[in-house]
Amino acid sequence: MIRVRHLSHSFGRYWALKNITFSLEKGDFLFLTGASGAGKTTLMRILHGSIPLQRGISQIAGFDLGTITPGKLHQLRRQVAIVFQDFRILSERTVWDNVALPLVVKGMVKTQVQKRVRAVLRGLRLDKKSWCLCREISGGEQQRVAVARAVVVNPKVLLADEPTGNLDRNLAMQLMDVFRQFHVHGTTIVFATHNEDLIKSQHNAKILSLKEGAVVDANWPLEESEA
Repeated sequence: MIRVRHLSHSFGRYWALKNITFSLEKGDFLFLTGASGAGKTTLMRILHGSIPLQRGISQIAGFDLGTITPGKLHQLRRQVAIVFQDFRILSERTVWDNVALPLVVKGMVKTQVQKRVRAVLRGLRLDKKSWCLCREISGGEQQRVAVARAVVVNPKVLLADEPTGNLDRNLAMQLMDVFRQFHVHGTTIVFATHNEDLIKSQHNAKILSLKEGAVVDANWPLEESEA
């Protein structure tokens, strides 16, 4: 599902990623850990096609990020969804409209849109906020809207960049339950976090630790071909 080989990325003279190599199979759950500035967000953005691949090989959900054209990125993002740290929701639109947007863009029929959005909002306890403008809800609720918008398309891969950073412990655990539900149904998840409680709560998850752009630890044995 995800194959990364000798991936490096620089911003000018600063190397944000250095020779990253790992693979994930369908249905894997990966925690990506590391201090601020370790390279987690850069790796997420490359996997989502938000910044171009510079060096190495990166393949995700059947797409080769080294050869993908701008015109194909919309196809990639139907299979690979991302939750950003800064939400990126439309503050002047309602919660419902924000979550429904990717389904409308996809061309899904109205009845299916309504059914899918209603189920996701209920699962994230946002159903009572459906018709509120996003600027009127709390930061934690806005984060849940961002998650809802990502998962509503049933992606093959879900990238989550510190999605619980603005939530208290109880809401963070509830949100983790939502990610588990998608994981159980076969979604491959890459979840960046500093939260040790979340990491401990997900048994059998893979853990990849970054420091200054390099892999410093992994809890599963990398094959020689991945070294």
